[in-house]
Amino acid sequence: MKSKEKFYYSLTTYINYGVTSIVTTFYVPYLNQVVGLSLSEVGTVVSIGALFAILSQQFLVSKFSMRKNKKRFIIIHLCALIGMIVFLMSVNKTIIYFYAALYGIIVQTIGNVYEVYVEEIAVRKNVEYSEIRKWGSIGFGCVVLLSGTIILKYGFKTMHIIGIIMSCIVILLIAMKFKNIEADGNPNRGKLIAVFKNKNSVILGIINILIIGTYTAIEFAYSTYLIEITGNEDLANSIYSKSIFSRVCVEFISFMLVGKYLKDKKPKKYLIIAFLIGTTRILLFSTGSIPLVVLGDQLHGLMYGCYLTFLFKYIREVVDDELVAGTYSFVSVLGSAGANFVYPHMFSTIQRNFGYTAMYLVGFSIMVISLLVSIKILPKGKQSIKQL
Repeated sequence: MKSKEKFYYSLTTYINYGVTSIVTTFYVPYLNQVVGLSLSEVGTVVSIGALFAILSQQFLVSKFSMRKNKKRFIIIHLCALIGMIVFLMSVNKTIIYFYAALYGIIVQTIGNVYEVYVEEIAVRKNVEYSEIRKWGSIGFGCVVLLSGTIILKYGFKTMHIIGIIMSCIVILLIAMKFKNIEADGNPNRGKLIAVFKNKNSVILGIINILIIGTYTAIEFAYSTYLIEITGNEDLANSIYSKSIFSRVCVEFISFMLVGKYLKDKKPKKYLIIAFLIGTTRILLFSTGSIPLVVLGDQLHGLMYGCYLTFLFKYIREVVDDELVAGTYSFVSVLGSAGANFVYPHMFSTIQRNFGYTAMYLVGFSIMVISLLVSIKILPKGKQSIKQL
């Protein structure tokens, strides 16, 4: 890959994940603080969005994989994202469930479509995916830190307007600087039925919803948890934004080090290490101590850089090439939207009846048991492809 091309891919990834930080990281605080939803109501809204993401993501990735003009597909998707940001600025309790459905279809799917595109570019250009993706991490963190300050001084509306401007920049960069990647013409590429028939894909999906799913779903309570343990909403928002900025700086370093020093290591081993780091994070959350909670949050950066890099590598080792995009989408949607459909109501019920500590300890227990199971049942890399 030419250095100029790599620069534009990295810059676009930086800005794109900055937009992602606005529409995802501050979604729950916005619902809670501006729309006025309780934690239980937020859990319901998140679950609705997750359900529609589950129903739509595989379809979108399949369509994306077969498109000859993939740039146009992503641009249309980003235009829809801009519409969702505008809609969010005026949403209220009356229409929040309708918005949640659209949020799942448009917002929760856009990250995976973009990741599949950039990862495929990296593979075709013989570049480590982590070399491009790491800029998304730092972009996410920088915008989160800036957004926290903007919210305190100017409110959520200003932050959303900035998100619209950034989305327009991403659209222009993709239109002018990204090369198009054409589909290979394989009719099975990305199809859900082909993924379901692959035993390795199914096993990885089940493990992902149990470990990464629990890890992801329990994240929805972080901002309200900080409010409870600090007793001050403004202080909690400040800690929240700074903590997330710090953790994505760790994530940036993690991507960089993994890409440089661990690129030839066994994917299964380091995928399990990533699971272990994530499990430790949830344990630290259960302590209720602000320093330990913030320290635990930093482990996300370490975990995610390792997890995402080796997840792609692992998938490429245990499934055929034409199933990589579909398997990644399937595994990812189970670990994010699938989990957010299954777990938030359960966790919010535990929190309401027994408190945050009990909620995090339950999450920790699920992850520990699933981690031990994963060591045994995850297939080894570079083995024959198993069909169900």
